Amino acid sequence: MGRPVFLGKAYINWCEECNVPLIGDSCAVHGKEALFRLDITPPGDLRFAFEKDIEFIRSVFKEHYGVDVGELFDGKIVLLSKTPGEDDVYEIILDGYVFGWIRFDPLELRWKPGLKVEGAIALWKRFGKNMKKWIIVDRGAVEPILSGSNLLPVGITEAEPSIRRGDDVILISEDCEVIATGIAKKDYEGLANKERGTGVKVRRQKSVNYREGKKATMEDVLRANSIELEKKVEEARRFMRKTANRYSDLPVAVAFSGGKDSLAVLGLALEEFSEDGFTVFFNNTGIEFPETLEYVEELKKELEPKGIKFIAADAGDAFWRAIHVFSPPGRDYRWCCKVTKLGPITMAIKENYPQGVLMFVGQRKYESIKRFKQPRVWRNPWVPNETGASPIFHWRALEVWLYIFSRKLKYNPLYEDRLDRIGCFLCPSASLAEIYTLKEEKPELWAKWESELKRWQKRFNMPDEWITYGFWRWKKLSKGEKAIARELGVEVPEERSWEPVKYSMEETEDGTFIVRFNTVVNLNRIREVAPILGEVEEGENYIRAGDVVFREDGAYAEDFNEGVQAYHLVKRAYECVGCGVCVGKCPEGALSIDPRSKKIVVNYDLCTHCRECMDVCPLLKIKNPEEGSQL
Repeated sequence: MGRPVFLGKAYINWCEECNVPLIGDSCAVHGKEALFRLDITPPGDLRFAFEKDIEFIRSVFKEHYGVDVGELFDGKIVLLSKTPGEDDVYEIILDGYVFGWIRFDPLELRWKPGLKVEGAIALWKRFGKNMKKWIIVDRGAVEPILSGSNLLPVGITEAEPSIRRGDDVILISEDCEVIATGIAKKDYEGLANKERGTGVKVRRQKSVNYREGKKATMEDVLRANSIELEKKVEEARRFMRKTANRYSDLPVAVAFSGGKDSLAVLGLALEEFSEDGFTVFFNNTGIEFPETLEYVEELKKELEPKGIKFIAADAGDAFWRAIHVFSPPGRDYRWCCKVTKLGPITMAIKENYPQGVLMFVGQRKYESIKRFKQPRVWRNPWVPNETGASPIFHWRALEVWLYIFSRKLKYNPLYEDRLDRIGCFLCPSASLAEIYTLKEEKPELWAKWESELKRWQKRFNMPDEWITYGFWRWKKLSKGEKAIARELGVEVPEERSWEPVKYSMEETEDGTFIVRFNTVVNLNRIREVAPILGEVEEGENYIRAGDVVFREDGAYAEDFNEGVQAYHLVKRAYECVGCGVCVGKCPEGALSIDPRSKKIVVNYDLCTHCRECMDVCPLLKIKNPEEGSQL
């Protein structure tokens, strides 16, 4: 269910004197003298906590422990690190140690806090028995607990009454010292009444590194990291210049999404190419946050007078038209990216730079296994006229933010609304936690998407939990999602299917293959795309395209493979959503999107029947992977 652990061990260096994180092996102020290393959970893609993040963490901890942890965070640099889990989990780091974490429970649909021993020490020192979820253990139980044993109720001398089974708790010795944290396996009554069995499942923690650091500001962080940050900036700029020289025949551009990573790349490009000039490509998917559109427009007004060209690839209402053909997107069914991103950007590049473009993008290896394995310079088979390159491929989020803060770049305000990543507001790759954050922070956007999901819920005859627990994010449920459904005791079909155009094929005695459809074949529409399959011949009530004859009652092919191609052509003719992926792929420029119907049409004079457009159409490659290839 959770994200895989990758990239090996993860750690962050810390300057004890400055009390700030370091991105390198030395502090620009104190050198290596006060440096120590903090191990964190991989992948270690740390970021700074914004004010609203802190407020939210305070509320989650206050509900559970009954005290305000904000007193500990006040004036300190707080980091968040997303770690693998059933859903979102964030480690909380301050003063050079992992304080604890907050995690989203995908069954209870709420955030829960937890403490490392260091965090428990900090809370206990400040609040003592005024906080909740503590247990006092007798002296005889201390050593076994420190050796890795669980706590039996018989070893408890006192417990805080609010404890319930499953709660995170802290264990205190009779000498008032924190010795461990763990999960209560019984309610308070069971613990107090010395019921048999495990009372607390104790977490093992090899070492405890509690410390109290001084207050620090972002200026302190920037000062301590100034030397290492400039090294990274210099390497990224060197990479950009070297790559631009290598592809000197291609104009330079930056892909800008409105997110922090693409902002960092834009900033680097402004430093390296401002005198040469370059182009910024923004792709409006039609399902962007309104704040992102406003933010991009503000940047455009600021940069265009400086000679920076802005090109907007606009998908318009493509998503809302396409959903009726594809059904809701899923993590295993991401047609939305092809329709709203790759198609429009391919067409925009082809229109403005028909010979191709060198596109610097903000991809980082820490974002996913797929990106970790991707080279730093690549060619995208879906966008044939683009060469992609990532200057910040090796940067962590911490370094991205340090660069943004150091250059005082204006970033998307959505980051201050607890939105960890900026993109399409209804992305199926979002975690449940992100979905519920969207519901809280942007209720009007969630309401729009929820109303659409409810229509599909009725069509698929799904239970309410299909929406509530985010099962809609899969076309075919993952193992983890099936486990959640079982635990909830709800019936959710393992796989959903939606096919507006269906077909069957039979072979006649003379070897002809007849393809039947669940609708009458519209010959007028087939005429607009027929050259894709071959030379076209028209007669009374039929159209021949290559070796396939189309009539109103079906298609007639000379062999099985051409019969499948006939189905594919009808599917593309009827279900085309005008994404433009095939338009960009066509080597002859024979395809275009009809402005009225928003569907592809073929230029008879230019089409060479190469069928390359069949190889990239999302309708065939994603919607019917058994007949194409899953991408």
